[in-house]
Amino acid sequence: MEKSILFAAIIFLTCCGSPISDDVTPTFSTLTGCTDSYAINTVNDVAFSDNSCEYTPISCEECDFVLAADKVIIDNDDLSLPIGSVICLGSGVRRSVIIRNFHGTSETPYIFTNCDGQSIVDEDLPGIKLHYSSHIRLTGTGSTDEYGIKVIQGRPFGVVAELGTTDFEIDHLDISGATEVAIAARTRPVCDGSTNKDTFTQRNTIIHHNYLHDVGGEGTYVGGSHWHSSFPAGASDCPDQTLYEPELKGVRIYNNIVENTGKDGIQVGNGIEDCKIFNNIITNYGLQNITIHQAGIMVNPGTTGEIFSNVVKGGTGNGIFVNGFDNLIYSNLVIDCKKNAIHVGDREPLPGKSYRIVNNSLINIEGNALYMNSKLSANNIFYNNLMANIQSDAINKLGSDIDLDLSNNIISSSLDNIALENIGQLNFTPTSTSPLLDSGRVIDRDQLFVDLLMRERKSGEAIDVGAFEFQQE
Repeated sequence: MEKSILFAAIIFLTCCGSPISDDVTPTFSTLTGCTDSYAINTVNDVAFSDNSCEYTPISCEECDFVLAADKVIIDNDDLSLPIGSVICLGSGVRRSVIIRNFHGTSETPYIFTNCDGQSIVDEDLPGIKLHYSSHIRLTGTGSTDEYGIKVIQGRPFGVVAELGTTDFEIDHLDISGATEVAIAARTRPVCDGSTNKDTFTQRNTIIHHNYLHDVGGEGTYVGGSHWHSSFPAGASDCPDQTLYEPELKGVRIYNNIVENTGKDGIQVGNGIEDCKIFNNIITNYGLQNITIHQAGIMVNPGTTGEIFSNVVKGGTGNGIFVNGFDNLIYSNLVIDCKKNAIHVGDREPLPGKSYRIVNNSLINIEGNALYMNSKLSANNIFYNNLMANIQSDAINKLGSDIDLDLSNNIISSSLDNIALENIGQLNFTPTSTSPLLDSGRVIDRDQLFVDLLMRERKSGEAIDVGAFEFQQE
């Protein structure tokens, strides 16, 4: 399988630092290293993870509990395994798994992993369910395989976290063949009110280092889609009640490879606070060609936060579709896009919030580079973006009442005169003779200090235009 569409030198990095303003240099003991405390080569005080983490393979004898291949339910109300226990799935093919009632702590989560090699879940049911649990980690780092847990079919989900599950991490899984979503991570409101908005909040949803591919629906479906309205009455058991989907606080979706999805590549909704989507490669999305379900990255109502350093390539719909509020979109590469590269709309955003779209490279776009249809936001900016080979208008602002400031963007009919390092390998780093060099506008308050390859911005006299920053010798 071709897992990277970027040149061989690309390194995906995991952001773990605090927000830093554009004119402040990050201060860490080292810029890159392994940040996972469960790895054998963890480095403290690192700005970014460079995928260098190494893990000790786990034998089933070392596990606190091993789930038999034909057993489908593990419930800690029955087992009473202590906090921090390591629960394992043995190697080879097994049935689907339902995990219930495990409540760890932020310092000592329950770990669910593979042992004695790769574990393969193969059943025409949801592959792995996480129910009624908190502070748990589902990880395929129990063997030397890149993805130690593999789900090769699932109806309708490969993995689902629901029914009040919160504070969870899903990493190093290979998921394919699901009839709908590879990873669904959302709890629906219920009639007794226990998981409704303002009663339950889904916190710390972390999804990283997964290979999500060849599924009928979305690669990830995180949170709900109805923050701006009530939950559909027909989808609940109490249609006479008005229900609202719970909100999410703390979302991290990063370093995933997502390809060949029937609907959106990555979708996030109701992420009301501290949401970041970054360092993902998303290709061939929206293969069902359903208009409202065919974006590379879909930011649904109620979602704030950052979308940065992603590669979105070759889908049927919009590259990045944003219906949230107060979003910062930067250092992304959107290429070979059938519709608009970035589409911004309104779904009742909080008043006075802004969209800040800065330093993206938008290449070979059949629609608009920017389709701006948000009348309810304010002080929006579109700065330092490279737009090349745009077949429709580069910027389509629908209405004179839309507040949008344009500055320091470069539009070109092709890349021939832009002087980039290696277009054929999608390395759009400007060379020393490029018109992109030092042509950007400084952003005062944003956290824009890395380019698409997580290299430091503003290495020259000023910031460069586009997603890639020239690196001084």
